[in-house]
Amino acid sequence: MPGTRSARPAALLIAVLVLAETVSAFETTMAVQLLYANNPFFGTDISKLTWIVTAYMLVAAAATGVCGRLGDQFGRTRVLNVVLLVSAVGSMVSAVAPNLEVVIAGRGLQGVSGAVLPLVIGLAREVLPKEKVTVGIAVVSASALIAGASGMLVSGFILDHFQWRYIFWTAVLLAALAILGVRAVVPRSAADPADRGKVDYLGAVLFSAAVGTVLFGVTRSSEWTWADSRTVGFIGTGFVLLALWTVWELRVAHPMMEVRRFANPKFAIGMLATVIIAFGVFGLSQVMPTAVMRTPTEIPVPGRAPIDLPVGLGLTATAAGLVGGLGALVGFLLSPLPGRISRRYGAARTVLLGSVVAVVAFWSVLQLHTTVGGFIAFTLVSSIAVTFCYGALPTLIVECVPEEETSAAVGMQAVVRTTFQGVAASFSGVFLARGEIKVGELAFLSEEGLRTTVVVAIAASVIGLLLAVAASRYRESTLAGRGGEPAPAGLAPAARLD
Repeated sequence: MPGTRSARPAALLIAVLVLAETVSAFETTMAVQLLYANNPFFGTDISKLTWIVTAYMLVAAAATGVCGRLGDQFGRTRVLNVVLLVSAVGSMVSAVAPNLEVVIAGRGLQGVSGAVLPLVIGLAREVLPKEKVTVGIAVVSASALIAGASGMLVSGFILDHFQWRYIFWTAVLLAALAILGVRAVVPRSAADPADRGKVDYLGAVLFSAAVGTVLFGVTRSSEWTWADSRTVGFIGTGFVLLALWTVWELRVAHPMMEVRRFANPKFAIGMLATVIIAFGVFGLSQVMPTAVMRTPTEIPVPGRAPIDLPVGLGLTATAAGLVGGLGALVGFLLSPLPGRISRRYGAARTVLLGSVVAVVAFWSVLQLHTTVGGFIAFTLVSSIAVTFCYGALPTLIVECVPEEETSAAVGMQAVVRTTFQGVAASFSGVFLARGEIKVGELAFLSEEGLRTTVVVAIAASVIGLLLAVAASRYRESTLAGRGGEPAPAGLAPAARLD
């Protein structure tokens, strides 16, 4: 979209886009601490309380794909401001809520902020100087890591020292600052004149219902188990709706998402790599470290010597959060590096490097999990792997689509990533429970459970590595039009970001 490139410094533009993504990442994690809040307001019904997290995830998954496409159609700056405004309203609703049900409703409105990432990645491609696009995408993507970690730390600090409602007022302040920054710095983005006003309403409804139903089944599987008929029913219904949505998108003249992109081998491989890496590098690296750090080193037994546990560091919630925050900070500081590598060698090779580092990190867990220092080293190395993959996967998809479809394509990828991170969280409980050590009614992590999780994570990382190798063969094989057709003679390939 020529004419929307900004004359403002690239660093300033990237900073504002990072601020906008910070709102989304902060809101994703900030309410997790409320599940453990010692406050009568939240009651004791954990199945009801988890809707504070679930409501956000369900709305975010649907909004990510739908709002990404709307941004492509009506202008990403305009849609981004609306998304941030709705999320701010949701935060205010939760902040003044008289009961838990209203808090959950506010969290649902907050979930619209899940659409921020595809919108800001589309803006990065649209308004940044061409030589800064890959770095901008990598930095904006990686900012979600440190913002997510800060959400846990800030909300925990507020719960310890202030009233819980200030967590939501903090989110209001962040959203307001982001809106002001976007309006002041980011130029009004171009709309797609061919599609403007031709909204695929049925496609949006089918997609939202399909993703919401699948993700609901996935999130409740930890409570119902994967074999439960309710889990199977929700996930099966979601896939049926997804099939109907696919058929509709293939027939409609102006689809919400161009599913014909899967005819492009690189796009298809990139999406499959997202599935595998979201499950392994992203999902398992989030759940397993917390389990190791929070498991005690020993169990006191009245009148007897304490029972030593083979796995566990006995860290407090605050200490575990600081370790995670340190890893996220290191990852964010390194985030420009994968962008530069992607620009020079292609995003697939950056994903390959991240997968190699992930294999090393997970393998080291078996040797380093017994000491705090060793586990901090693992956290830092795994954060580098996550940063490389997190920063490069959106670029891998961006390389396959024309600029006017960037947000919709990245939105589709974000939905896939979110869903399979949720699947990983559920399966982690199964893996970690293998050979669990039971003391009375309590169960603790064993070496067998840790080893099983690590082996699965290594296998997923190796598969991600192989997919990255396959994708690297297609760097110049891209599309400029819809449906996977090669770029016509005389047109620059859509994947060329330089």
